[in-house]
Amino acid sequence: MKLILVIAFFVVNVTASVYATQNQYDSAYAVQSAYPPKSVDLLNVLRQNGFTTFVDLIVKAGLVETFSAKRPFVVLAPTNEAFAAIDPAILAALLKDIYLLRDILRYHLVLFRELCSLVSSIFVELPMNTALGEVVRFNVYRNKGPSFATEDIATANGVPLLRAIPTGKSIIYPIEKVLNPQDVSPNNTAINFLRSNKDFSIFLSVLEVLGITENYFKVRPKTTFVPTNAAFKALPPGVLDSIFADPDKLVLLLNTHVASGTFYTAGLIDGPLTVLVGIQVDIDVTPYGITVGNAEIIEPDITVSDGVVHVISSVIQAQETCLNRPY
Repeated sequence: MKLILVIAFFVVNVTASVYATQNQYDSAYAVQSAYPPKSVDLLNVLRQNGFTTFVDLIVKAGLVETFSAKRPFVVLAPTNEAFAAIDPAILAALLKDIYLLRDILRYHLVLFRELCSLVSSIFVELPMNTALGEVVRFNVYRNKGPSFATEDIATANGVPLLRAIPTGKSIIYPIEKVLNPQDVSPNNTAINFLRSNKDFSIFLSVLEVLGITENYFKVRPKTTFVPTNAAFKALPPGVLDSIFADPDKLVLLLNTHVASGTFYTAGLIDGPLTVLVGIQVDIDVTPYGITVGNAEIIEPDITVSDGVVHVISSVIQAQETCLNRPY
């Protein structure tokens, strides 16, 4: 029952701003100087900055001492609105289970040993341990390449960090969604995600026919665009059968739908994206959604331990947008 509640809690808790454009987030979270080593009441700062629900739950869960330890922390602080977005029945059940509540709250407390600015120092991606013992994944998407340039967007498990609030030795990053402790757990793989939903059985069959295992994704984090079964069935008659009859076509299909690196929607920008087959597909970002090639992203930002999954409405028909380089 507890596991069902956790899964339901995080399935329904999706923010409405997932397709926000980059210029909605400034680089205010990119604090780059070391913080003065003075003692600060972290919970008091959280309350003063409006995170009253978060603080009240910390107190209710008996975690005041945990959040008051004299060491540097990175606090991923859900706003009051993030908690309000949770289904009332699910939240009520969550509040009755003190152990589950503690797990969720401790997942938002990231451990760090040194005074740091953290986000501004991340090259592209950095997994960090939390007080729960589970990992949270930080990503930084920079307009001007991997540098300390401004105009960048940072995320934690795909959720944008809105700004930074320096707090003595620690940093508070407001977020608009309550994070799931199971997001980056070892068993939450891309393949297990496909196995858990019959709507993705055709794409899963592509992996199985090719003998693809979890190691394919674990070698490097990947972004996987997963067509639904309906998308495959919409192909012209005979096309799908011909693909499964030819291993080379299966490899081409798979590698057209996978890109190297973890690209949440916050990191997808207008322009070409190189996929593993070696060609480029066009990303089109609008206020109404994001398309990849000819396919619309209909279920974005599904965090898995080996990257991120986006469910798409069509099978990508990739077109080269520039000449392939000979390497």
